[in-house]
Amino acid sequence: MKKSITLFSALVFSLMLIFTACKKNVTSPVEDSIKSSEDNAIVDGEFSSVFSFVDAQSETTLGSETLKKGDSPLTPTSKSIILPSGAVVSWDSASKTLIIDFGSTNILCNDGLLRRGKIIAVFSGKFKQVNFGVNVSLDNYYVQDMKVTGTKTMTYLGNYTINIVVQNASVTTPTGVISWSANRTVKKTAGYDSPLIILDDQYLISGNASGKNREGVNFSVVIDQNNPLKKKLSCVKKDFVSGIITIQNDKGNSLTVNYDPLGTEECNKLARVTVNGKSKDIILR
Repeated sequence: MKKSITLFSALVFSLMLIFTACKKNVTSPVEDSIKSSEDNAIVDGEFSSVFSFVDAQSETTLGSETLKKGDSPLTPTSKSIILPSGAVVSWDSASKTLIIDFGSTNILCNDGLLRRGKIIAVFSGKFKQVNFGVNVSLDNYYVQDMKVTGTKTMTYLGNYTINIVVQNASVTTPTGVISWSANRTVKKTAGYDSPLIILDDQYLISGNASGKNREGVNFSVVIDQNNPLKKKLSCVKKDFVSGIITIQNDKGNSLTVNYDPLGTEECNKLARVTVNGKSKDIILR
């Protein structure tokens, strides 16, 4: 993802500045932590986008009171505003399958990224009631010409809270394959009274993830319990407007990313990275 890649390109540059005065202290484990952070951002960012696409379009397609009561399916007549004009949406009422098709050639999306391929979501249960489920898969799906695979299972727990499990996720980059899995809890904190107004939606995200970076190094990701990730659909500049994550590789080194170092939750491009107790504020270009 352009914004994720840009974030961690800036991150790498900033960390090199931090350690320039003492190059011999820039160890391989530190570099592995940086690479793991970059790779986690690529996969996490796109599966966050997949969630937004499916959630927003399901409200547009299925968000009527009739469907919430479990009655007849609705044939979609419109498309969510967060999807690009070139995307095509279809709904199969018999199989309860929603398909978001970006086509076979790249189209520019609202977040500035190029996508092609299909997102396929199969629904079960009463719409967004307790135990309502969505199984999401990807069909020949690419972002920035990188192939993305994996499945995403969303289970509604009530009180606007969703459990999300991502399995067998991968992103094939020009320099190697990233593998990733996650178990997250997503709570909608704003916008639940206006289901058809997507841009006022806000979410808090907690949980963990793990993966293997392009260099074959295993890593784990933990979201700070006191500083969960916050996503605002109105902000397309970066994936999260606040929150803190810690990424640790299997060699013992860790790196922390703070998406809101000023505590303002503004839709800006500021973040703070910390490695071995040294911090640097960066601008996400």
